[in-house]
Amino acid sequence: MSVWSFTVFWVLAALGVFGLWVTLLILGPNRMFRGTAVERAYFAVTETLPEALERWMRSGVGDALAARAERVWNALFGRRNPIIQIFGVVLYWTGLAVFFAQVAPYIPNRYVASWQ
Repeated sequence: MSVWSFTVFWVLAALGVFGLWVTLLILGPNRMFRGTAVERAYFAVTETLPEALERWMRSGVGDALAARAERVWNALFGRRNPIIQIFGVVLYWTGLAVFFAQVAPYIPNRYVASWQ
Protein backbone atom coordinates (compact mmCIF):
# COMPACT_ATOMS: atom_id res chain seq x y z
CA MET A 1 0.00 0.00 0.00
CA SER A 2 1.45 3.35 -1.02
CA VAL A 3 1.71 6.43 1.12
CA TRP A 4 -0.81 8.20 -1.12
CA SER A 5 -3.58 5.64 -0.57
CA PHE A 6 -2.80 5.54 3.15
CA THR A 7 -3.16 9.33 3.36
CA VAL A 8 -6.36 9.30 1.31
CA PHE A 9 -7.79 6.65 3.63
CA TRP A 10 -7.16 8.76 6.74
CA VAL A 11 -8.47 11.94 5.13
CA LEU A 12 -11.67 10.14 4.10
CA ALA A 13 -11.98 8.57 7.56
CA ALA A 14 -11.61 11.99 9.22
CA LEU A 15 -14.18 13.51 6.86
CA GLY A 16 -16.56 10.62 7.59
CA VAL A 17 -16.22 11.06 11.36
CA PHE A 18 -16.68 14.82 11.05
CA GLY A 19 -19.71 14.37 8.79
CA LEU A 20 -21.24 11.89 11.23
CA TRP A 21 -20.60 14.30 14.11
CA VAL A 22 -22.24 17.25 12.30
CA THR A 23 -25.18 15.11 11.16
CA LEU A 24 -25.70 13.87 14.70
CA LEU A 25 -25.64 17.40 16.10
CA ILE A 26 -28.09 18.65 13.48
CA LEU A 27 -30.54 15.74 13.48
CA GLY A 28 -30.32 14.74 17.16
CA PRO A 29 -32.78 17.24 18.63
CA ASN A 30 -35.28 16.74 15.78
CA ARG A 31 -38.74 15.47 16.82
CA MET A 32 -38.58 12.83 14.10
CA PHE A 33 -35.76 11.05 15.94
CA ARG A 34 -37.33 10.95 19.43
CA GLY A 35 -36.74 7.61 21.09
CA THR A 36 -34.28 6.40 18.45
CA ALA A 37 -30.58 5.63 18.45
CA VAL A 38 -29.91 9.06 16.90
CA GLU A 39 -31.45 10.83 19.90
CA ARG A 40 -29.62 8.58 22.36
CA ALA A 41 -26.31 9.25 20.58
CA TYR A 42 -27.08 13.00 20.57
CA PHE A 43 -27.65 13.01 24.33
CA ALA A 44 -24.54 10.88 24.86
CA VAL A 45 -22.43 13.37 22.91
CA THR A 46 -23.96 16.58 24.26
CA GLU A 47 -24.73 15.65 27.88
CA THR A 48 -23.18 12.38 29.05
CA LEU A 49 -19.73 12.86 27.51
CA PRO A 50 -19.20 16.43 28.82
CA GLU A 51 -20.36 15.42 32.32
CA ALA A 52 -17.99 12.45 32.31
CA LEU A 53 -15.10 14.64 31.13
CA GLU A 54 -15.87 17.17 33.87
CA ARG A 55 -15.91 14.44 36.55
CA TRP A 56 -12.63 13.06 35.21
CA MET A 57 -11.05 16.51 35.17
CA ARG A 58 -12.22 17.34 38.70
CA SER A 59 -10.85 14.05 40.03
CA GLY A 60 -7.55 14.54 38.19
CA VAL A 61 -6.67 18.20 38.74
CA GLY A 62 -8.91 19.21 41.64
CA ASP A 63 -11.97 21.36 42.02
CA ALA A 64 -10.22 24.74 42.07
CA LEU A 65 -8.41 24.30 38.76
CA ALA A 66 -11.46 22.68 37.16
CA ALA A 67 -13.65 25.62 38.25
CA ARG A 68 -11.11 28.06 36.78
CA ALA A 69 -11.01 26.12 33.50
CA GLU A 70 -14.81 26.13 33.40
CA ARG A 71 -14.91 29.92 33.91
CA VAL A 72 -12.41 30.44 31.08
CA TRP A 73 -14.37 28.10 28.78
CA ASN A 74 -17.66 29.90 29.54
CA ALA A 75 -16.02 33.29 29.01
CA LEU A 76 -14.73 32.26 25.59
CA PHE A 77 -17.48 29.99 24.27
CA GLY A 78 -20.47 30.20 26.64
CA ARG A 79 -21.77 33.51 25.33
CA ARG A 80 -21.22 35.86 22.44
CA ASN A 81 -17.62 36.87 22.37
CA PRO A 82 -16.41 39.49 19.89
CA ILE A 83 -12.85 38.14 19.95
CA ILE A 84 -13.99 34.68 18.82
CA GLN A 85 -16.30 36.21 16.19
CA ILE A 86 -13.53 38.42 14.84
CA PHE A 87 -11.18 35.41 14.77
CA GLY A 88 -13.76 33.44 12.76
CA VAL A 89 -14.22 36.24 10.23
CA VAL A 90 -10.45 36.72 9.87
CA LEU A 91 -9.97 32.97 9.44
CA TYR A 92 -12.67 32.86 6.74
CA TRP A 93 -11.29 35.80 4.76
CA THR A 94 -7.72 34.54 5.10
CA GLY A 95 -8.76 31.17 3.72
CA LEU A 96 -10.56 32.83 0.84
CA ALA A 97 -7.54 35.03 0.07
CA VAL A 98 -5.21 32.03 0.15
CA PHE A 99 -7.52 30.17 -2.22
CA PHE A 100 -7.60 33.00 -4.75
CA ALA A 101 -3.86 33.60 -4.48
CA GLN A 102 -2.71 29.99 -4.60
CA VAL A 103 -5.43 27.91 -6.30
CA ALA A 104 -7.48 30.13 -8.59
CA PRO A 105 -4.64 30.72 -11.11
CA TYR A 106 -4.53 26.96 -11.76
CA ILE A 107 -8.22 26.69 -12.69
CA PRO A 108 -9.10 25.48 -15.30
CA ASN A 109 -6.82 22.49 -15.59
CA ARG A 110 -7.18 18.89 -16.68
CA TYR A 111 -8.85 17.93 -13.38
CA VAL A 112 -11.14 20.93 -12.85
CA ALA A 113 -13.05 22.55 -15.70
CA SER A 114 -13.65 26.30 -15.83
CA TRP A 115 -17.37 25.90 -15.22
CA GLN A 116 -16.92 24.08 -11.92
